[in-house]
Amino acid sequence: MSKTHRVSRTSIMSVMEEDDSLSVGDNRAEMLIERVVIDDNVMTTIEDVFAGTSVISDTEKVSRILAVRAEVNQNWSQARDSFLAIGRALLDLENVLSKAEYIKLRQGSDRLFPFSDATATQLRRIAKAVSDGVIPLDACPGSYGTAYQITLLNEHQLRVAKERGLIRPDVTRREIASLRKETVIKPEISGRVDVNVLKEEYRKLLRHREKLESEMAAVDSKIQDIRGLLGDLVE
Repeated sequence: MSKTHRVSRTSIMSVMEEDDSLSVGDNRAEMLIERVVIDDNVMTTIEDVFAGTSVISDTEKVSRILAVRAEVNQNWSQARDSFLAIGRALLDLENVLSKAEYIKLRQGSDRLFPFSDATATQLRRIAKAVSDGVIPLDACPGSYGTAYQITLLNEHQLRVAKERGLIRPDVTRREIASLRKETVIKPEISGRVDVNVLKEEYRKLLRHREKLESEMAAVDSKIQDIRGLLGDLVE
């Protein structure tokens, strides 16, 4: 089958103008044409995906695929910019509040924001990773779930990820999770160990840590109350 590696702008415009979803009251058609990138790699991918069909020889269908690809990429980038902006805003808020106030903020996260504290933590961690250069901005995935997986990589795993070209916008969560599983270093445990006992101890430690954090928050809150009453009398 012969390869068609060039689709004219005129044919793309023609397809879009005939599509009501792209031509009613907006200039999306013109905007998308400006963003359509036609190169050998993209066309080869389309050929591979639609192998055995007549799509690649159908200018109208290829034009439509390219246009939708451009729109998806545009919105995917906007999604990335949005969750990074949220993460940066949450980091800024952490610097404004006292430790006790910040703990209260986290405890009431799902009441103040449209997401849980777990999600807020992920967004902050991603924003910090981008700010620190761990994840280059132009390589940050459009999915915050995937971007968060990258932040969980240790130095060795991150180095391997870069060598394999996995730090890129279109990397999948599965690829990163697979890398983490492949490169995890299991500690050597001497003697016979009861795994169930270790798991139970682990759960107890987590519960104990949560209790300590709650107690610390209460202590910090009380300190703030007393400091407010004493005012300048506090050294």
